[in-house]
This record gives sequence, C-alpha cells and structure tokens, in this order.
Amino acid sequence: MRTSAKQCGLALVGAVADDLQRAAYRWPVRIQAIVFFIVAMLVAGVIWHQERARLSEERSRAADLAAAQVHAIELGIERVLGATHALAAMLRHGNGSIDDFEAAARHMLGAYPGAIGLQLAPDGVVRQVFPLRGVEESIGYDLLRDPVRGEQMRQARASGQVVVLGPFHLLHGGLAAAGRLPVFLDNGQGREVFWGFAIVLFSLPEVLTQARLSDLGERGYVYRLLRGTNKGDEQRIIVASSADPPPEPVQQPLHLASLGWTLELAPQAGWNHPYGLLGKILAGLAFSLLLAWQAGWQRRSMAARRAHEEALEQRLAQRAADLQRFAEVTAHHLQEPARRVVSYSGRLREQLAGRIDDREVAMSLDFICAQAERLRKLLGDLELFLAADQPLGKSEPCDGAETVRSVLVRFSGQIAAAGARVVVGQLPPVFIDARRLAHMFEIALDNALRHARGEQPLVIEITGLAQGQRVRYLISDNGPGIEEEYRERVFRVFERLSSGGEGTGVGLAILRRIAESAAGRAWLEEAVSGGCCVVLELPASSQPEALLRGARWP
Repeated sequence: MRTSAKQCGLALVGAVADDLQRAAYRWPVRIQAIVFFIVAMLVAGVIWHQERARLSEERSRAADLAAAQVHAIELGIERVLGATHALAAMLRHGNGSIDDFEAAARHMLGAYPGAIGLQLAPDGVVRQVFPLRGVEESIGYDLLRDPVRGEQMRQARASGQVVVLGPFHLLHGGLAAAGRLPVFLDNGQGREVFWGFAIVLFSLPEVLTQARLSDLGERGYVYRLLRGTNKGDEQRIIVASSADPPPEPVQQPLHLASLGWTLELAPQAGWNHPYGLLGKILAGLAFSLLLAWQAGWQRRSMAARRAHEEALEQRLAQRAADLQRFAEVTAHHLQEPARRVVSYSGRLREQLAGRIDDREVAMSLDFICAQAERLRKLLGDLELFLAADQPLGKSEPCDGAETVRSVLVRFSGQIAAAGARVVVGQLPPVFIDARRLAHMFEIALDNALRHARGEQPLVIEITGLAQGQRVRYLISDNGPGIEEEYRERVFRVFERLSSGGEGTGVGLAILRRIAESAAGRAWLEEAVSGGCCVVLELPASSQPEALLRGARWP
C-alpha cells in the first residue's frame, strides 16, 4: 500500500513537471514582449536625451560662431568709422575748417579700406563731399530736418555718439552705409557747442568681405544679415547666403552704433539628422530585439534545465522507491529462510544432544544456531529500518511522560536484571505518532542497558526541555560513554564499535531515521555524569501538522 502511494505521488510530480515545462515554453513569448517593451522604452529615452544634448551642443556651437562673426563685422565697421573721428580731430585742429579738404579726403580714403566717401555737414547741412561725382544732389541736404532719419540724427546730436545708417543703394551701383559722428568745438568760453557731422560712406560688401562672412557657407551654414529700424519696421535682408531663410536659426544682434542689425545662422542640412536618427532607432530596435531574444532563450534554457532537473528528480525518486521496495521485499522474504534455519538448527541440536562425543562438532552446531539467530535478528531490524520513515498511526500531540511509563513497564525485567535505576523528569509533549515515539525510547533505553554497564550501579535519566517550537528529550547514563569521534559513526546501519556484545548495530540508525522523518533530529552528546546522552529533538505539539508535512532535517 505504501508503494502504491509513492507511485501515485511520483506520477503527480511527473504531471506537474510536464505542466511546468509546457508553461515554460509559453511564457518566453510574454517575457520577450515585456523585455522588448522595457528595453525599447529605455533606448528611446536614451536616444531622445542624446538628440536633445546634440541639438543643444550644435545650437551652442552655432551661437558661438555667430557671435564671433558679429564681432568681426563690428571690428570692420569700427575701423571704417575711424575716418569720422579723424575728420573730427582735423576740424577741432582747424577750428571748424579743413584746409584742402579734397586732398585730405583723398588721402584718408586710401588709409581706411572700405571707405568710399567723406562728407562734412556743418549745422547738420551737407556742404563738402568727396568724391562729388554722382552725389551732387546731396549738397545742401539737411540731416536734422530729414523726415525719416531726422529724429535719429537729433538724438545722435544730443548723445554725441556716432550713428550708422543704411544700407542703401548708391546711384552708380553698390550697397553702402554711412557713419555720422556729431562734432563739438570749443567756443572759447570753456563750453563745447555743436558744429555739425563728420560723415563717412563705406561699401558694405567690402566690409563684410573683410569680416569673412562668406566663410560661413564653406563651413556648412546658411546665414542672413537683417536690418531693423527703431520704429519697429519689418526687418529687411542686407545680405543672405540663400534665398530660403535659415531653419530655426540662432540670432546674434550687432550692438555697434545703434545699428539694429541681426545675424541669423543655421546649418545647411538643418538641425535634425534624419539618417543619423534613423540609424540610432534601428540600432536601438536591434538591441531591444537582441535582448528580448536573449531573455526568451534564457527562459527556455532555464525551463529546459528545470525540466531536466525535474526528470532527474523523478528518475531518482523512482529508483529510490524501487530500491526501497526491493529492500523491503528482500528483507521480508529472507525472514522465512532465516526462521527455518533457526528452527531446524535448534531441533537438530536437541535431537543430537548426548549423542555427539566430538566437542568440536557440538561447538560448530552451537555456532550455526547462534549465527542463524543473529541473521534472523539482522533481517528483522533491517525491515524495521526500512519502514522507520512511515508513520505507524496518526501524527498528533503525544504525551512523552505517558509513553515513557509504558516503555518502562515493558522493560521492567531488563532493568531489574541490570540492577539499573531509571529517573524520569518532566517530558513536554511532542507532535508524532505514539508508536514510533515509544520505539525511539525503547531503542535508547535498550542501548543504555546493553552498553552503559560500568563498575558503579547504572543510573539512566530521562528528561525533556521545550525550546520554542522544538522539544528535546535527553536519555543519559553514567556508563563509560562514547568518544566524540565515534558518536556519528554509531548511527550508520550495521555499525558497531566492537565485534563482541549483543545487538545488530541497526538500533540507533532506526532511531535517527524515525526522528528525521518526523521533522526532527537525533545525535549523541556527553552526559553530565560522563556517560552517553542520546538527544532527540522533535517538533513541539503546538506546531500545526501542515507545517510538518514533508519537513526533513539535513
């Protein structure tokens, strides 16, 4: 009946293993989907962060380049505006007049690259111009009364700062701008009074060429130089590298002389790199797919390994069950021949009693009878050992004191024959079937009565101690004891410390097998009196049975 129960259990384990294996091959698809989604989201976040960092870096680099280019343009314009300051110095030196203005202007135009004309406007009215050809109509032009720029010129007179106007198209062609510096002279009374304006006309393309503005195109950028007005007019293009405006450009204003100009700059290919972004996305998808495949492969590998382990465990359990069954059947079937050998050897000795004169024959016959009896006991103990892990009744809270009393009644004759005294202390209840608990006490008591005899009267003490969810029973004696190196050895099957004496060497092995099958332990210690102490540790009776099923001590 026990074998059939084991076979049913093994069949159930096999069915569960099959279900787990089938589930393992279904789960990888879900695991792959989850891993792919998580990794794809992480990769998308990384790509988005990298793209933002790249865009920020590119815009910062473009802004630095635009600032450097604006600075170069401002330096070029400042160099040309130096002509106005030179004219102002000459006017102050000449007390409002310049001797041979035409010769001085011709010399100055050669000294200031980009300058194409010089003008003097006393009281804001243009009076002297060089070169005059093509701009004759500018003579007599009142700058302060100009309907468009008059207000700006009046503000320049009030501030004393140079102002740049333009760009504008010259009549003979070309794009130019004008720098106008208000000039103040000493009136001889310690005050400076407004004299007029010193004006320089300069070619804007030449100034921009000197600032190497066109190099931006060679560096992969499109640009526009825009002009605005103080009145908020719509910006107008001064110069541009392309007819199309730069996409989402960085902007850098020119702060020189209230120009109101702005340089816009952007990469020719735009800020976004679609092919590079596509490559990153494809690489991210490939990485996500690779990790998802790896996760699925790992899960299948684990499932296959687990299934293999389950199959091995099932095979081991089946073989263990087969060996257990074989041992039980062998021990059981050998019992009958052993009993017959004992019986017939005894009958033969009785029949030949008084008829055999040869002493050696009689001794041989006695030896056969003794060995046959020993074989019978060995087979009996072996059968008990094989069945020791099976409960012999219902596992329940068991009174240790009551069990010990019943055992002592059965051992009263042996105790009296050994002249021993048994002292029983407090024994807390434990959770086990009563028959196997009694069997453990019987083995421990029999072991003490057989092997604990010494020169002094034998005293056996049985006590108990509750320790949380465990209870320890201690069966100690005052005999010679067992050395520490042999205390584990005596729990082996058929292991005896001496070839002589009684016993089969299976008793303590049965005791430990019972204890471990009941979620307990058994070992030997040195007793307080110096003898041997058998320690049984079992679950306390307060533990639920569900927590004890299948529990084993290592």
